[in-house]
Amino acid sequence: MPIKYIQYMKDLPVMPEVASKILSIAEDSLDISFKELENIIKVDPGLTAKILKIANSALYARQREIKNLQMAITLLGFKNIKSLVLLVTASNFFLRMKKSVFHNTFWKHSLITAFFAKNIAIRCRRNDMAEEAFLSGLLHDIGQAVFFNYDSKKYMEILKIEQETGRFLEKMEKNEFGSDHREVGAAILEKWNFPRQYFDTAMEHASLNITSPHKSLVITISVADLLAEKLGFGVFTDTKRELYEKILPYSCLKKEDAEYYETNFFRELKKDTLFHDCQALFGIK
Repeated sequence: MPIKYIQYMKDLPVMPEVASKILSIAEDSLDISFKELENIIKVDPGLTAKILKIANSALYARQREIKNLQMAITLLGFKNIKSLVLLVTASNFFLRMKKSVFHNTFWKHSLITAFFAKNIAIRCRRNDMAEEAFLSGLLHDIGQAVFFNYDSKKYMEILKIEQETGRFLEKMEKNEFGSDHREVGAAILEKWNFPRQYFDTAMEHASLNITSPHKSLVITISVADLLAEKLGFGVFTDTKRELYEKILPYSCLKKEDAEYYETNFFRELKKDTLFHDCQALFGIK
């Protein structure tokens, strides 16, 4: 890891053992049985309880209630279970910022980006990418939380300037910290042993210069991120408007799709049980 990132990695949360084990399993692995997966997760009763609660939300729930971990794994499959494990894990990151204004605005933007991203992936007939899109959307700005954790006062001053003037956030971050939140976010996700697609989206989202082999995922997160900001969950400057208009044609979305996301999607999302459960999980309003 480059030396310039090390100072920001001090006093950061350690990835819990259960989440680390889940991350280490390849999604196409034939060596892991559902029973083994259950045994990895059930050592953490609190995690198990939260997974079952969210698994019974509207997006995941089937005809019957999911009553135990074995049933959840059988009905939902590995990708969905992995997504739920990491969702619950993420809700416990940076606990000391939980009472701050930053916590509420940061996770609200991240959650809405995640829901946008997953829905866009499905609309683009990339169901295979849907859970990756959700997690990538959730964690794309994690570098901002790292900076806030390191120096909350200085970082809030930067965010205030962005809000009031529309100045380019990454440039201000580099001036104050020597790095921007995309670089630091990618570094921490790599440190936590996330697969490459997650730290690539942290590094290259909201950029036209995409070098990642996971380009379609990066574009999906970029569109979702900018849509969330366009709807008021973040700062949507003229520069970002231009970026949104340039990135959108590289996604699968047609004009009517974009109009749907800009006008109707969030109204529908506010009625979604899973969205409300996720808000409660992160303690946001």
